Amino acid sequence: MKGKSIFGIALIVIGAIMLFFSDYIAGQVAQGKLQIQSAQSQVDTADTLFKQSEYTKPVGKIFTGGAQRKIDEGQAQVDYYEGLSSKLKIFGIILIVAGAGVLFIGRKKG
Repeated sequence: MKGKSIFGIALIVIGAIMLFFSDYIAGQVAQGKLQIQSAQSQVDTADTLFKQSEYTKPVGKIFTGGAQRKIDEGQAQVDYYEGLSSKLKIFGIILIVAGAGVLFIGRKKG
């Protein structure tokens, strides 16, 4: 019986740790999204200025092309970590429920 209790508690603790890291990652992702939005608005502003003339369009691409690539890479990383955060949250909840099930359902009445 003690083995089941230890196993159930371990599942709950691991699930709680997963939820903690999920929350931390979600906070970092939110910060990253704000930085990407800010950078994207700056690049869009520069693009708008350079798109005023057919002669300045190629020059604008030279100045904003590298920044846009970095923004796109950052967005890909945000998407990856957003998915990771979601998976950690789901599996954390599953482990907590499973741990509670092992603790409370496995007990004998009496």
